[in-house]
Amino acid sequence: MTLGLMHRTALVTGGGRGIGRATCLALAREGADIIVTARSQNEIEEVSRTVGSMGRRSLSVTADIRKEPDVREMVLKAIERFGKIDILINNAGTAVRKPLVETSAEEFDTVMEVNVRGLFLCTKYVLPYMLIEGNGKIINISSGAGKTGIGQLSVYSASKFAVIGLTESVAQEVSGSIGVYAVCPGSVDTGMYRSLYADRPSLKPEEVAARIVELCLPGSKVVSGSCVNIYGRG
Repeated sequence: MTLGLMHRTALVTGGGRGIGRATCLALAREGADIIVTARSQNEIEEVSRTVGSMGRRSLSVTADIRKEPDVREMVLKAIERFGKIDILINNAGTAVRKPLVETSAEEFDTVMEVNVRGLFLCTKYVLPYMLIEGNGKIINISSGAGKTGIGQLSVYSASKFAVIGLTESVAQEVSGSIGVYAVCPGSVDTGMYRSLYADRPSLKPEEVAARIVELCLPGSKVVSGSCVNIYGRG
């Protein structure tokens, strides 16, 4: 079996659960070494051990991506261990569900800091190493709510619209050398979704992870800057 991501190193934010965890394991199955990061040490250590059991190298780094020193240190640890970062998956995210007039400024700040500032910081500190290598893939997790606003998810939607804007802009800045993509899933069966809604959507984290892996493979023909929609079968 040919492993399309052998000798590649991937950094996955929010990698301890949900889409992030599924992506770590899917990338490892394709041969990649994994840096898994999140604020929950126990969760990322479990993912790191699982990646190791698959015969891949792994590193878990506890970090709050809202904090610039944390991100800088996280990237330095990854470079010290692996020498490069070929793939960046900006997955970490959060949401609040309530009418805009009931949303506090603190809740607004939290969503924007995680979903937008965190993505900005991770890209800012990883991208120079990709430019040195002359190649790389950056996959930003947006949402269907980043293309069409959803009532009671106004701040989350705004943050995910911003993710698409950042994706398209960075893709233009690094045109020809590094692929930059936004992934826009529909409703995914994750802990975050279940904290907001009572139903269980048909789209699984593993389905999103499989599409992310396709974008990361060297043979991907998807144009950099694209927003890739992913919807469940149900």
